[in-house]
Amino acid sequence: MKLKALLAFTLFSSTLSAQNIFPVKLSNCKADQFCLDCGDTKATYDQKKFSDIIENLNKSLNLQGIEGTVKFQVLVSKDGNACVLSHTDKSNNPISLKIIDELNQLDNWYPAVTNSKKEEKTSITLAFTIANNKLSGDIERVDIDDFKQSFDKPESPEIYNKNYTYKNENLKNYKMTVWNSKNSTLPNNMIDHISIANNGLIWMTVDEGLVTFNGKEFNNPAKGITPKDKYFQYYALATDNNNTTWIYAKDNIYSCNNAKWKKYDSTIIGISGANEIVNCSRSGEVFFSSSNGLVILKDNKWSKIDKRTLKQLPSNNISYANRDSKNRLWIGTYSGTVMIDNNGAITNFEKTSTILKGKTITSMDEDENGNLYFTLYEFNPKDEESVNNDDGIAIRYADGSLKQFTTSNSGMPFNGTTCILYDKNEKVVWISTDRAGLVRYDLKDGWENYHNENSDIPTSYISTMTFNDKGTLFLATRQGLVIVERKNK
Repeated sequence: MKLKALLAFTLFSSTLSAQNIFPVKLSNCKADQFCLDCGDTKATYDQKKFSDIIENLNKSLNLQGIEGTVKFQVLVSKDGNACVLSHTDKSNNPISLKIIDELNQLDNWYPAVTNSKKEEKTSITLAFTIANNKLSGDIERVDIDDFKQSFDKPESPEIYNKNYTYKNENLKNYKMTVWNSKNSTLPNNMIDHISIANNGLIWMTVDEGLVTFNGKEFNNPAKGITPKDKYFQYYALATDNNNTTWIYAKDNIYSCNNAKWKKYDSTIIGISGANEIVNCSRSGEVFFSSSNGLVILKDNKWSKIDKRTLKQLPSNNISYANRDSKNRLWIGTYSGTVMIDNNGAITNFEKTSTILKGKTITSMDEDENGNLYFTLYEFNPKDEESVNNDDGIAIRYADGSLKQFTTSNSGMPFNGTTCILYDKNEKVVWISTDRAGLVRYDLKDGWENYHNENSDIPTSYISTMTFNDKGTLFLATRQGLVIVERKNK
């Protein structure tokens, strides 16, 4: 028997948002954002206590005839605690599980420090190797430049649905255009967020940067706020009805309108950062989902919803929020989903037996008939080692009934979803995934799956997507900007 180091990076950024870098993710380790092996002083462990772990493992484990290397992604917090977020051993060998237990119990970690300030959370990699019947381990530091270079290539799609045959009969009807760092002035290919202003200008966050795209060239709109020669990361993005673009960047909320930038005082708006920013065009609200509650901007007034103001809220850690056409406010938290109707009545789905129990919504759209479409995230999966968890999508039909679609009961190729959009022109739903590319669902029985091995889409990882006012689909991916247009419109 051999332990195999199965390294399959799913994303890269110097600062990551609640993501694992190794293929086997562990849900017991919670993280909203963290930096990747950052700091003037790097995060590390107490050397003596770590040596004790290695000694105890060698005494307690039978390592005869075993060889190989397993890597573990460990998050080190500023208070000196740590937990394992992901690892490379897809076989979940008992030796790997024992190492995880020991690392999670190890105390006296030393956090990363930047400019004399402790980093909130830092991701480091520990590599454990078995050779000559002996286990050894150490920190494997990340060379950011090498890491970027090795990552900048598409991964093969991971199709977990083995029961559905994808005929992709509509693929021929689409023209797919790719803009990347090789054929344009895009600084790098790792696009996380995308938003389109009323004038058609496209805003995107890229690794350590912010760009706009006018259809011909990419430009940097943030020269007025980016400190010269200083690291500056952008985490969330949306453009409101007034053509103001909202951004969470480097511990502050910013807005930009007509090239004029403004930074907002966190004591006034109630938060200093955001997990997600969503513009609700129908209500004129901008929703800022954060780890400290939901902040809403409307008519230049700020309000906040958290557990102090709404006791039924499962958690202050908000993943997503939006309002539907019936004025119902949907809030996804990392401990459950709630809905507040037009009369103020609150439904906490953790107290129901519906398919939303145990799930948080992570994106939402609505069709002309009042049917709602959600992407889901299972926050406490039954199998913590599984990659293809009970996520998928859900449809709440106009009659109030709910149905979940996963790899087990539909043509979903993979349950890890990032965004869902209803296409009013074609009457279909588009779903982006982080391992299996783009999904087209005709709302009847037709599922199609487009990715880098069967289409012009250059990747299987799609961060998010949006429509412009002409119904053209724009994909933010790890291999550049992809524009999906229907031919012969």
